[in-house]
Amino acid sequence: MKPQLNNYAIAFMLFFSISGYCQKTDSEQTLVDRTSITTFDLRSKELVGSIYINEAFLPAKLSYSQDQYLIRYNAYQDEMEIEKNGNPYHLSKNLSYSIYFEGINKTYQVYNYLNNKETVPGFFVVLFNGDNISLLIKEKIKFYDEVKAKNGYDKYKPPTLKRVADEFYIGYKNKSAKEFPNKKKDILALFASKAEEIGTYMNANKLGFKNQEDLLQIFRYYDTLK
Repeated sequence: MKPQLNNYAIAFMLFFSISGYCQKTDSEQTLVDRTSITTFDLRSKELVGSIYINEAFLPAKLSYSQDQYLIRYNAYQDEMEIEKNGNPYHLSKNLSYSIYFEGINKTYQVYNYLNNKETVPGFFVVLFNGDNISLLIKEKIKFYDEVKAKNGYDKYKPPTLKRVADEFYIGYKNKSAKEFPNKKKDILALFASKAEEIGTYMNANKLGFKNQEDLLQIFRYYDTLK
């Protein structure tokens, strides 16, 4: 059963989620936009692509609230932006709430994961949410700098933002996530004491770890094991 929050608690959580950071001016707290850090000029006419999974703000709800907001995901910087009074703000990477996009039936949840040898919180798409483990994907957009023509035969390549392949993760109840390793035996080890049963089930049903539908079937099966 989900815990119930009173109106004051909801307002408190949403304020700090929407604002991200607050600063004091003349003894009053003022809502400010967090500055995005990029290594390129988003206003450049040559720039191809977008930092967003969906450029437009889409209707979404935060868990524990019935209010609808306009939100979009900046996959390049792993930031969730919410529109308030015509201005975008960043949502805090708080482990206690999820974001559900109604029109596209897509849920994001924050998990702690290892990124560049550092454990940090990040937004993950929840493909399956089980009693003990969840199947997640990490969406990523990479920036590729311009490539200038070296001679008359080469073509100029503009600076580009490109969506790269999603990465599969396993999510645990403590809100930690681990990326799928490359080897099957290492992936099976993520299922701990049920690794042997999962391996047997996969072989019997000719399932693999690279196909999303296969993974969903595997995770649903794991959820039935006692």
